[in-house]
Amino acid sequence: MSALGRAYELHLRALVTDLLATLDGMPDEDFNSWKPAAAREGGHEMNTFAALAIHTVSAAEFKTLHAVGGQTTQRNRDAEFVATGSVHDIRARFERWLDALHDLVTDITDVELEQELHSAQDADRGWKAAEILLDALSHTALHVGHLQVQRQLWEAERS
Repeated sequence: MSALGRAYELHLRALVTDLLATLDGMPDEDFNSWKPAAAREGGHEMNTFAALAIHTVSAAEFKTLHAVGGQTTQRNRDAEFVATGSVHDIRARFERWLDALHDLVTDITDVELEQELHSAQDADRGWKAAEILLDALSHTALHVGHLQVQRQLWEAERS
C-alpha cells in the first residue's frame, strides 16, 4: 500500500472509531428519535443520531466506493435524514465500508487518483479521484463533530 493509502485509511479509521465511541451506550430509541431541546421546541431543524450516522456512512460509501471505485449505488440522500436503525447495525455498516475502503486504497496509484469520477454528482467541480477522497475524509470529520456535540447535549439533558 502506498504511503498516501495508509495515511488515508488510518485517518478515516480514527474518525470512525471516534464516531462509534460517541454512540456507545446509546439506547436505540434515543438513537432514532432524540433531538436537542432547541429542535423540539420549534427552534432550529436538527437531525437524530441515526440520521447523522446513516448519512455519514452513506455519503462515505458513495464518494469512495461509487464515485472513486466505480461500484454501483442505490443511494437516496433524502431518505438518509429520516432513516432509522440500531447502533449495532450502523457499527457493522461502518466496518463493512472500512473493509471495502481498505481494498480500494491498497493498490491505488497516482494515475488512478488523477482519474475522472464515476459519478456525475461532482463532475461540475472538475474533481478527480484524489479530491473526492479528501472530500469524503473532511465530510466524515464534519459529521463526527456534529455527533460529538449532539452527544454532549444528550448527556446534559439526561443528567
